[in-house]
Amino acid sequence: MCRDAELKQKIIVRKARSSDNDAVFKFCEKTWDWGDYVPRVWNRWLEEKDGRILVATINNVPVGISHVKILKQGEAWLEAARTDPNYRRKGVATAITKECFKFALQKGAKLVRLITASDNTAALRVLRKLGLNLVSEFVKMTCEKTEAGKSEKTRWAKVTDEKEIWEFLRKSKCYAKSAGSFTILYVWTSLQKEDLKKFLAEKKAIIYRDENAVSGLILIDDGVSREWTENSVQTCYVDGTQEAVLDMIRFLKRYCRESGIKKIYGFTCDHKPITSAFDIMGFERDTLTCIYLFEKRLSADEAKRSLG
Repeated sequence: MCRDAELKQKIIVRKARSSDNDAVFKFCEKTWDWGDYVPRVWNRWLEEKDGRILVATINNVPVGISHVKILKQGEAWLEAARTDPNYRRKGVATAITKECFKFALQKGAKLVRLITASDNTAALRVLRKLGLNLVSEFVKMTCEKTEAGKSEKTRWAKVTDEKEIWEFLRKSKCYAKSAGSFTILYVWTSLQKEDLKKFLAEKKAIIYRDENAVSGLILIDDGVSREWTENSVQTCYVDGTQEAVLDMIRFLKRYCRESGIKKIYGFTCDHKPITSAFDIMGFERDTLTCIYLFEKRLSADEAKRSLG
């Protein structure tokens, strides 16, 4: 039997333990130039009731991890897939992801989503092998200049605007191109009526009105400020023509300047009218790569196979 086959046979996936942290943090330390966020969220994730860190071990030594969490009824999110460089291409990521699917199914999820960079060829190979589909592409941009001209047709959305905004989204090509999703930090979930209501109630929705109709929308959140301990906001969803988006960004910039917010993270679907508006308004892309959003629908037959 070849060594690769032996290694695959010895891969055991289980729930993470606090005692795994030294080994896990070691193979995570060079994920990016600055390190990794896993050590910062490890203890929080261990205590989650609606999520789980899964660890792959070989000879009782942790060699890979992934985090799976239920975001809302029927939806699961996968993130932080890490494999020890010494054990890549040995089936570790595949084994962990399958166990993530099992956990999601046990919690009633019918849909799982995750993101990866467009140039992460190793991850793309595994995801397609596991039947995940690329459903949308996003970009992340940053701006620290909050000076802007006056907006003309933009205002904060009101709770009473809900029906009109929802009708706008239902007919929006951008909403479809975004796979009907929005993001807070780096977590994407379905943008449903309940989510829109929450943004409206918290006064985090900006609309552009043209000829007495909503024709532009930006949803924002300050979770980045709390999570990354900096004075910032992010766009969670952006929709509209270039003209509408330009006007809404001017409005957002003015709000940030008046509120003392120093940085705006622009997350948006990779849609030319929108990204060009961000470019015009002085936003810069963090990298040349896109953020790929993948999803997989978990069928009843698959549930029987996974849980049987």
